[in-house]
Amino acid sequence: MRNRHIEIKSQDMLKELKRRVKQGESQQERRRAHGIVLSHGGMDVKGIANVFDVGERSVYLWFDAWEKRGVDSLFRKKGDGRKAILKEDEHKDVIAGHIEQYPHQPKKAYSLTVEELKIKVSYKTFRRFLKKYLD
Repeated sequence: MRNRHIEIKSQDMLKELKRRVKQGESQQERRRAHGIVLSHGGMDVKGIANVFDVGERSVYLWFDAWEKRGVDSLFRKKGDGRKAILKEDEHKDVIAGHIEQYPHQPKKAYSLTVEELKIKVSYKTFRRFLKKYLD
């Protein structure tokens, strides 16, 4: 991968990033701000990756996000992360019906649900859904 660094042009922005390193609300915000500050200070991507015990690709993604979104890149965007396979509004009634039909046979309810909904989902995921929405 290419080696690059972030140059912060404004002293106010550098001051703000340093404040966020110390007082940021989430660990993610503090780590990303610190990574940007270290890069500005001259540390290479490999060094930053070692400091935070992440891959170099992660650091490059932080840099890309910083260049596109600035301070907003320090936070997670709504909708980031893996999307749910089983959705409460779409699947709860079907699963509840199978559990009602086979209350003492969750594996039977699981197999019927997978067959009816035609989705790939692990039994563990199915059980987590039951615990979260049907307890």
